[in-house]
Order: sequence, then structure tokens, then C-alpha cells
Amino acid sequence: TDTNTNATYYPTFVAGAGSQPLLADISTGAISLNPSNGDFNVVNTLKLTQTQVAVGKGAGTTTQGASSVAIGDSAGTTTQGANAVAIGLNAGNSVQGGQSVAVGRQAGQTTQGTNAVAVGYLAGQTTQGASSVAIGVNAGSSGQLGGAVAVGLQSGQTTQGANSVAVGGNAGNSGQGASAVAVGQNAGNFSQGSSAVAVGLNAGAGVSGTNFQGANAVAIGN
Repeated sequence: TDTNTNATYYPTFVAGAGSQPLLADISTGAISLNPSNGDFNVVNTLKLTQTQVAVGKGAGTTTQGASSVAIGDSAGTTTQGANAVAIGLNAGNSVQGGQSVAVGRQAGQTTQGTNAVAVGYLAGQTTQGASSVAIGVNAGSSGQLGGAVAVGLQSGQTTQGANSVAVGGNAGNSGQGASAVAVGQNAGNFSQGSSAVAVGLNAGAGVSGTNFQGANAVAIGN
């Protein structure tokens, strides 16, 4: 029977060859199709609609925004914003902002801000601010504020200030102040003050509990 009704239908299947009854899982609705708009769902595993794509166990299951993409187990699971992209296990898992991108295991996992970018394992994992960028393993992992940029292994890893820049392994690793700049391995790695500049290997580097680079200070070279 030809139909294009805007309703949910269930595919039929049989248990084997020969004369078999037609079966359908109607009670739980594990697999369904809407012929009117083309929506196809395999519960908690696959969702293809006119505006959404979700592939993987638990991907995009609750309040997935229009034109968003979630690929990977538990990617974009809860409240994924419009036009957002989450690829990888637990990427963009909870409250991923609109137009944001999270690529890699647990990238942008919890509360990723709008227009933010997180690429790499644990990049921008927790509370990544709007329009911030974290690229590299553990880059901008926790508390990266809006407009901040962290590029490199563990760069800007913990509490990176707004509009700050950390480029290089462990650059601006912990407590980098607002509008600070750290370029080079270990540059400004601990408690770099606001608007401070550190350029070069170990420039402006500090050790927890001892020294750190103060606000507006400049350090260039090893």
C-alpha cells in the first residue's frame, strides 16, 4: 500500500527461509522510518534526519540541534547545539554549544561554548569558553575561557585565561592569565600573569609553589 503519511512506521522481518510470519518490533520501536520526511532511527545507535546525523551508541540521543553531527559512542549525547560537530568517543557529550567543533576522544566533553574548537584527546574537555581553540592532547582541557587559544600537548591545560595564547608543549599549562602570551615549550607554564609575554624554550617558566611570571612581564629566550 502506497503511503507518504507523516507518521512513524516499523520495518518488517522474518525468522528464516520458507513460509514465515511477517514480524515487526512495534512495542519498543527500536527501528523506525517516517516516509514523509525520511527520518530513520535505530534507537540509541543511528539517526538520520533532514537536519541531523547521529551514529554510535548513545550519540545525539537527547535534544540534538538542527544541522548538527554526532559520530561516536556517546558523542553529542545531551543538548548538542545547532550546526555543532562532535566526532569521537564522548566528544561533545553534554551541552555542546552551537557552531562548535569537538574532534577526538572526550574532546569538548562537557559544556563546550559556542563557536569553540577542540581537537585532540581531552582537548577542551571541561567548560571550554566561547570562541576558544584547543588543539592537541589535553590542550585547554579544563576551564579554558572565551577567546583563548591553546595549541600543543598540554598547552593551556588548566584554567587558561580569556583571550590568552599558548603555543607549544606545556606552554601556559596551568593558570595562564588573561591576554597573556606563551610561545615555546614550557613557556609561561605555571601561573603566568595577565598580559605577560613569554617567548622561547622555558621562557617565563615557573614551578608550583615557587616562582611565576608576573603581570605585564616579558621574558624572551631560554
